[in-house]
Amino acid sequence: MFGLQNALFFRVARLRALLPCLLILVCFLSVATVEADSIVKHQFHESLDLTEQEQAWLIQHPVLKLGIDRNFDPYEWIDENGLYTGIAADYIGLLEQRLGVSIEPVSTKSTWSDVLKSARNGEFDLMSCLVKTDEREAFLLFSEPYLSSVAVIISEQAKGYIGNLKRLEGKTVVIHKGHYTNELLKRDYPAINIINTSSIEEALWMVAQGNAEAFVGDATAASHTMKQQGILNLSFSGHTDYQSDFRIAVNKENPLLASIIDKTLASISQQERDHIYDHWRGLEMPSGIQPAELVKYVLAVVSLMLVFVYWNYRLRRSEQAHRLSEKKFRNLVETTDGMVWEADAETLCFISVSDNAERLFGYTPHEWQQPGFWSQHIHPEDREWAVALFCDESQQLRDHVFEYRFINKQGATVWLRDMVNVVLQDGKPRWLRGLILDITDQKMAELLVRESEFRFRELIESLPAIAVQGYDEERRVIYWNDASTALYGYSSMEAIGRKLEDLIIPPELKDQVIEAHRSWLEQGLAIPASELELLHKTGSRIPVFSSHVMLQAGQGQREMYCIDISLAEQKRAHQELAHMAHFDPLTQLPNRRTFYDRLGQQMKKSSRARQKVAVMLMDLDHFKEVNDSLGHDHGDLLLKQAARRLQSCIRDTDTVARLGGDEFTIILGELDDFKVVERVAQQILTLMSEPFNLNQNQVYVSASIGITLYPDDAGSIDLLLKNADQAMYAAKSRGRNGFHYFTREMEGQAQQRRLLVNDLRNALSLQQFELFYQPIIDLNSGRLHKAEALIRWHHPVQGMVPPMDFIPVAEDTGMIVDIGNWVFSEAIQQVANWQQQGIDIQVSINTSPVQFRSETCDQGLWFAQLAALNLEGSSVTIEITEGLLMEASKKVSHKLLGFRDAGVEVSLDDFGTGYSSLSYLKHFDIDYLKIDQSFVRNLQPDSDDHVLCEAIIVMAHKLGIKVIAEGVETEQQRELLVAAGCDYGQGYLFARPLPAQEFDLLLEKRERLSI
Repeated sequence: MFGLQNALFFRVARLRALLPCLLILVCFLSVATVEADSIVKHQFHESLDLTEQEQAWLIQHPVLKLGIDRNFDPYEWIDENGLYTGIAADYIGLLEQRLGVSIEPVSTKSTWSDVLKSARNGEFDLMSCLVKTDEREAFLLFSEPYLSSVAVIISEQAKGYIGNLKRLEGKTVVIHKGHYTNELLKRDYPAINIINTSSIEEALWMVAQGNAEAFVGDATAASHTMKQQGILNLSFSGHTDYQSDFRIAVNKENPLLASIIDKTLASISQQERDHIYDHWRGLEMPSGIQPAELVKYVLAVVSLMLVFVYWNYRLRRSEQAHRLSEKKFRNLVETTDGMVWEADAETLCFISVSDNAERLFGYTPHEWQQPGFWSQHIHPEDREWAVALFCDESQQLRDHVFEYRFINKQGATVWLRDMVNVVLQDGKPRWLRGLILDITDQKMAELLVRESEFRFRELIESLPAIAVQGYDEERRVIYWNDASTALYGYSSMEAIGRKLEDLIIPPELKDQVIEAHRSWLEQGLAIPASELELLHKTGSRIPVFSSHVMLQAGQGQREMYCIDISLAEQKRAHQELAHMAHFDPLTQLPNRRTFYDRLGQQMKKSSRARQKVAVMLMDLDHFKEVNDSLGHDHGDLLLKQAARRLQSCIRDTDTVARLGGDEFTIILGELDDFKVVERVAQQILTLMSEPFNLNQNQVYVSASIGITLYPDDAGSIDLLLKNADQAMYAAKSRGRNGFHYFTREMEGQAQQRRLLVNDLRNALSLQQFELFYQPIIDLNSGRLHKAEALIRWHHPVQGMVPPMDFIPVAEDTGMIVDIGNWVFSEAIQQVANWQQQGIDIQVSINTSPVQFRSETCDQGLWFAQLAALNLEGSSVTIEITEGLLMEASKKVSHKLLGFRDAGVEVSLDDFGTGYSSLSYLKHFDIDYLKIDQSFVRNLQPDSDDHVLCEAIIVMAHKLGIKVIAEGVETEQQRELLVAAGCDYGQGYLFARPLPAQEFDLLLEKRERLSI
């Protein structure tokens, strides 16, 4: 074959020289093969600890349906033979073995969305390879992750190492549609231009052809696709922080199976998991020179060459042996991965090639023999130099080996190693014979090794927080990365060559470091990782966590590398956490925990010294109005300013703490003179009553303070706080802006309030409430057009309880919502009764701000009740407070505008006593202003109250708002209001609030009511 005999004589000489090395290689590979084959698969028999119920379930369900993605290789797919295969399939096989059931994959669903839809409908018993999401958890139970894969960056080899996603900002990245990284990149890196493709193959080819900068996606799937598609110009060039965890999912209606799956997965050993990984590892891009590949190609070379030697020996013996050897050689060549060829030395045309050429590269022997075929199919970038080297070496009569890239029949680029033998005739080259091997996998492995080395160095150089330094055996610096410069202040030029102990080691540690390094070199005693304080260039000390490794360098030298991580931020964070645990983050005052600790210490100290301790509890009056009207940011600013004022009122040994909200506590210890307590309390009241400037808004608040004494009033912290709270409540009930000492009577008052709350909870169900109605008179005509509904409580023991006693309690407890709903229902029912009698009266209904803020107060229910009684919205008026109007939150605004849209009029009660803004009056279409009775009660000609009333009336009329004066008790007050243009009056001059039956009698006189 191909003039085989002449060639074999020439090869024998070369092979004899190489034979010892080849034999060593064969021995090495044989050992590697024996070791690989020694892994014996064994069946794992271990109790799964299944319950009797779980075992019974498995007996009843011998066949389980498995939902799969038929195109999710290498994790799971249906191969060309219709078999379910992949990494997940191997795990499912283990589940079948463990459980003794048949798990049948359902492969009839054409798309992944169809699979998920079927899973939602309960068509599968389990699904094999899912990522857990909130949506899927609605209908599936998930196991713990059994497979994980990271998302990586893949780009062209020629473009080098990218590193991370930050470097891809402003560039085009391709991601196949449906991959979870698509949304993550849009969220985290909006500057990256993302292109979506229908498949991972299309995505990788876009990068390979230069149509995108990089691919981001699943590392395992990408490696498998690049292998299968023969994409050779791409490489892994960066990492991401994204990872997908794959789990087995079970229908949510089957928790028994979910428990079984969890137990079975837990029984799979690490050895079995490694075996599955090893089985599929060949699908991934090689990360080094693989022994399997060396076996594949080196054994081919060894086999061929040994055959050459063997058959050369036989040829010398007989011609018959030559023919036999030729036949055997042909058969051997056909079964190897090497192509034997012969070419004309002058034309470089192939005369003959072995029949396995088509199997290896896709081209038939006939195509190889066409003129110029070989050179035309060399990769364009390698063609010129490869042909030139081939010609030059052949002309110099030198056998040679060279490697180049070649385009196969499928259009893919492969790497070839061409071993050429020059055959002479008359002293000149006549034929060229050789062996071509496909070394693509080896080249890719070498490339990855080089890239790994480059990436490692680049990684070490660019790590922002990990300082790495290298030292020789004399502890002189031989390596110093940028992070070391940032941490210690020395540039690499300043550090290289200097000794460790003279550079960053504190004086007290120098001898210890030198001795530890010597012991490591001489005795092998490694330096343990530990926390240290090392020196900065400036002389300051830096807390670091330092670990160390000793590496073997050239010529028997050893090098120590130190990896240091700064603990400065961690130490600072610990200090901040400790501060946060004991101090209020807004005001920086001690919090409740610190307050308890310090008060406990003061109590112990006072007990030993026989002194007293005063505990003050202070609450800011009207803080909620400021918070609601100006916003929480202004409220926070008010609290911080109040905290500073409080601190200015106490001694250095005293404590001011914030318990929460607008409540502050003050501890005054070592008291010998009780005048100190009152002096501090009065100073606090004075400072709190001064204006607060909040971002160009000036507000006024006051303070209410409760004071209790240890040990006179209580012996525990909780009781002291309870006493102080009761005293503060007493200060508020007396008009606020004051302080009050705790007394024993307060216990009774607190108990009475608790009983009142309990009775109030039952008052509605026991029908103890009643509505009274007070007429509102048209001051110009004297006619009765309106009435205000006022609630009364008939307590079975206390008799008639005034609203001022139980309404605040109802607001504090939230019961005002149910009470308010009852008032509305009763009032509109009474309006409907009057309208059936031909009496047209509009009823005003009081509301609480709590009702507007509550989610349970359904405004729509009120409108539905009006419609059920065939009442127009104008039949009622809703009365609100100024504080509610100023709050203007979205919830409150929505409800106020809802009344306007339903035709219900709105009246602003007690106008002039709180905060208000004219813009809010227009914005919410207020229909009535009610002048508070505090202005009307002392109304006299030329008085300040008279001037205020006139101003309010004129202002309201300018805004298109009518005015109702409350508390009209004398004829003179009525005349002054009529003269001022007031529209309506309400008060004892006309009538007291009356029950509905008595109010009916009053209506008979409504034609002309005057007292």
